[in-house]
Amino acid sequence: MKRNLTTIATVVMMVLSLSSFANGKVNPTTHYTSTAILSNYIDSSVLGKQKFVKEMLADNFEFVNASSNSKSTKNQYSQFLKNTDNLTYNCATSYEILDQSGDVAVAKVTMKFENFTRVDIINMSTSTDFSFTTF
Repeated sequence: MKRNLTTIATVVMMVLSLSSFANGKVNPTTHYTSTAILSNYIDSSVLGKQKFVKEMLADNFEFVNASSNSKSTKNQYSQFLKNTDNLTYNCATSYEILDQSGDVAVAKVTMKFENFTRVDIINMSTSTDFSFTTF
């Protein structure tokens, strides 16, 4: 009886431990508020802190720069941010949430440099994560 009990306990432990590995990719930013996501975006783009960049960007992410008419994919923009790791821009930064409805939000991030101002319009969704447009 003791042997059967040990065998059953071992099987239960194996099933529980194997099922814990079934969840593949975990996104730590899933339950972030729009303010926390904006803060993380500012930290990564202005202060060079690369926390959860890959997890925040959707697979169909596209960064559009209207002034140069260029586009970057998720991989290209992530690589750009990695190359600017720990690089801090000398600018004043502010943000404003323009609209928020349910799981979708639109925000404006303004970076005022000495000679120009960069404005990023950010579309956020809990289903598609991040999408940026720069003017």
